[in-house]
Amino acid sequence: MASNSRDSNVQAAVNDAGSSEEEAQQRNVEYVLLAEFDIDRGAILKHQYPRPTGADDSHLAELMLPDGAHARESDWTVFFLNQKAPDESGRVADGGAPLLYVLNLVRTKHDKEVRRGAVVKAMAVCTRHRFIHIYQAILMLALENYYRAPTEDTLAELYAAANRMDLSCMPRLSRHETTILRFSDDQNMFEERFAQLESERRMVDAATRDSDHDAVVAEAAVGDDGAATARRGTVSEAGRMRGSARNKDRRFFDTEIVYSGVKLPIRVPMTVYPEEIGDFSLIRLLTTFAGALPASVAASGKAAAHPHLESSGQYTHAITVLMNALLTQKRVIFLGHGKPAGEVANYVLAAVALGSGGGGVLRGFANRAFPYTNLTNLDTLLSFPGYIAGVTNPAFEEHPEWWDLLCNINTGRITVSPALAPPTGAQPQRSQADALRRSLDSVSLARNRSFSSREGKPDRWNNSDSEFVQDLMLAIDRHYGEVAIRAKVENYVRRFVSLVPLYEHEHEHEHERDGATALADAALLIGADSPADRDARDRELAFYHARIEGFIGTHAYHNAVADRQSQHAASFVRGIDIAHMVYSLRTAANLDVNEVEAIFKRLDEHVVTDEQVTELLAALPQSQGGLQPLAYGFYHPSPAIRLHTVRLFERIERNLAGARYVRSTNFFHQCAFSNLRHAFAA
Repeated sequence: MASNSRDSNVQAAVNDAGSSEEEAQQRNVEYVLLAEFDIDRGAILKHQYPRPTGADDSHLAELMLPDGAHARESDWTVFFLNQKAPDESGRVADGGAPLLYVLNLVRTKHDKEVRRGAVVKAMAVCTRHRFIHIYQAILMLALENYYRAPTEDTLAELYAAANRMDLSCMPRLSRHETTILRFSDDQNMFEERFAQLESERRMVDAATRDSDHDAVVAEAAVGDDGAATARRGTVSEAGRMRGSARNKDRRFFDTEIVYSGVKLPIRVPMTVYPEEIGDFSLIRLLTTFAGALPASVAASGKAAAHPHLESSGQYTHAITVLMNALLTQKRVIFLGHGKPAGEVANYVLAAVALGSGGGGVLRGFANRAFPYTNLTNLDTLLSFPGYIAGVTNPAFEEHPEWWDLLCNINTGRITVSPALAPPTGAQPQRSQADALRRSLDSVSLARNRSFSSREGKPDRWNNSDSEFVQDLMLAIDRHYGEVAIRAKVENYVRRFVSLVPLYEHEHEHEHERDGATALADAALLIGADSPADRDARDRELAFYHARIEGFIGTHAYHNAVADRQSQHAASFVRGIDIAHMVYSLRTAANLDVNEVEAIFKRLDEHVVTDEQVTELLAALPQSQGGLQPLAYGFYHPSPAIRLHTVRLFERIERNLAGARYVRSTNFFHQCAFSNLRHAFAA
């Protein structure tokens, strides 16, 4: 019986392998790979199912069998296929084969009867899904089965089982809906979308079951009364399903994989951003390097600080140095000598999320990330400007010409390469930035919290960078979760990116280089700023001068320009910058009545349709106060502002997600909304 089941699985996999390209886009898993260590030949790639990947076999084998794997019972590695190296102009071409994410399990089994006393094998799945960690359980079972039955049929069974995983009832959320759900306090957000798909699926299943019976006999047996009873039964069943669904956390989609008769429960995260891959920990990355001395540059023997990296000179925090390196496309290596390759890979995946703004602001980092690599891949690595790589071989540390920033996981130390040359014309820019900072020393920069990355740090170096790091570490100390920490990183990078078009606008004559296109309508942003906003903006532009210069022209910059253009074309809200308006309402302390009225009036005029309300809600995540910045309009002395606020809330309330937002607001805000609505209606 088991043999028949295995044969059917293999046949299903063969059928999948011959399917059309449209069906291929629906596959959960594209390839299954098997590598093993041969005592005479070294690492070899033994199987590729259902067809070759097109990558070099020996290269794949080396990645699947990392250094030191024989010394551990098991290890996980992550790597990518179809990464696109830049052309001669430094650009990365669009199109071509999609980026595939590979989750690999390597296991060592000790056996005294074999040479060297151990057998080392590795199995990997290649998928388009960024949530690759959901395949860990099935990989563990499949590799164990391969040790017992080392044939390609074992790979075929894994391939078939993974591709039978049903995701048909998983809603395809838009980017704005994903953001809303990601930061929602209500685990039933978008419950209606799930319920609709589940209802449609039950109808399809019922129709399929009915087709198995003789239609004529069924009609005679059931009759009109029976049909009504059947309909009532279907409605009753749907009601029960909806009742049980209320206990589900809709930030995940629950499904299963059935492999070798074992049902494996799978929870697919619904809120994954484009540059988030796997189940990494950004908190671990931050805590590992938070205690690193910011003066690691001086220890490396370098004479002067690099303007792109040390934005606060010798007092630049190590986390800020890492963030600057990622944003300005420097070559970054995470070294974990003696560490499991999977642990090193997680640091790289976390760094991708850090530089991209929690995974959701910038893109292109994953294409130049190598979560695990080794010396055999050195030529490929060096062909990618600004790569982010994880290694376990200490030889990399001895060659600073290979990297710009080395992050030693074992010591928690970050080192800038002495071989990193300053950018052309950096000295005048550095002098200008220093002069601007000195001029700011006379300006009161008092904050709610003070921060020092080391004892004795002068107060004049307190800035948004140090406040950002302090805020992160304070949140971690208070046991904030991953999503909350990533949200802080997202807001920080989003704010930085918003400064770039303002900088380009002010230095337009300096940016006649190819592709120097603004990321936003700078004139629109400047016109929306209050005098207090403009002062804060000018201070930030002065402080981030060198970092912005380093960011302009990077792959992330060009992708951001392209994304801005495509998002603008697809946006439902035109003519205003919602994110900037929300930021002003949330942070500006000295907005006068005319400025506040202008913001509420424009929101009232431009946020009308259901889709436009969804865009507005995405800029008001519940975890960051939700509708709080808008609700203050209920209490403003200006009748016009109160009216605009009521009209805006009425539209929000008609939106499915917006209704949940309104219900979750402060009781006093709800009372104010109700009272004002009746007052204006009268």
